[in-house]
Amino acid sequence: MLRIVLVFVLLVWGLGSLKASSPVGKWKGSWSSGSTGHRGALRARIRATENGAFKAVFAGRFAVVVPFFYRTELFPVASRPGQYVSVKKLPLLGTYRMRATVSGNDFHATFSGGQDRGIFEMKRR
Repeated sequence: MLRIVLVFVLLVWGLGSLKASSPVGKWKGSWSSGSTGHRGALRARIRATENGAFKAVFAGRFAVVVPFFYRTELFPVASRPGQYVSVKKLPLLGTYRMRATVSGNDFHATFSGGQDRGIFEMKRR
């Protein structure tokens, strides 16, 4: 009986940690550019797709008043649970790359593109 309980606890704990590393959901936080010093509020909505990737829509403000929307697809890094990558070509801005880590209710990402580099820091809403 003790073995059954132990196996059950390990399974539940394992499934919980897998779910905790999923980016699916609504997020809220901030972005900042290490290149320009600009920063602002950021929110995101991320959903799973049928191919194992995740559709993400990031929305924020640049210079306090200029809204921006950034749509991309996040792909899981097979060898690193909770890590995701994205590459997207943006008109006039070049190719933007993102590497994100999701741990529980925390979303941390670094981005780079053109002359810009920075971070996204968010919490689940």
